[in-house]
Amino acid sequence: MNVKCEIDNGNCYNQGRKCRFCTHNLNAERQDGEQHIEDCYITPLDKVDELYRYLKGEGLPEGVECPTPKLSPEMAFHVIWFLQEITNCLPDYIERCNGCGELYDSERSGYYLDDQYADKKTGKTLAKKYWGSWCDGCVPNVEFYVK
Repeated sequence: MNVKCEIDNGNCYNQGRKCRFCTHNLNAERQDGEQHIEDCYITPLDKVDELYRYLKGEGLPEGVECPTPKLSPEMAFHVIWFLQEITNCLPDYIERCNGCGELYDSERSGYYLDDQYADKKTGKTLAKKYWGSWCDGCVPNVEFYVK
């Protein structure tokens, strides 16, 4: 099946192939049996999550063989942070949740809590144990003052 693909090469697993239909995406074939161009798109979160799983030693994409490191989740995310903040190779809006440890796209969901949530009148601020990145499912249910 030859299809003119509109997906940027950087966002398709099958880079360089004429059909460019993604064999890694479980949604590539829908119930109607048809393949759809949009099913081949790989989000930046998917890409960073694949790197994160690789760094933790949780596997490689199908057909890829190379030694895998076995870093702790914290160390694996330190590598991702370096690639985000120092080299600018990865988007800096992918965060790791302090609660569950999963990655999330902070432009679409989640929260970053810190001392910006302070009551100017009383001087009270959010307790430090709540500071950090939180996905929607793990964000602490605490009361704090937000102007």
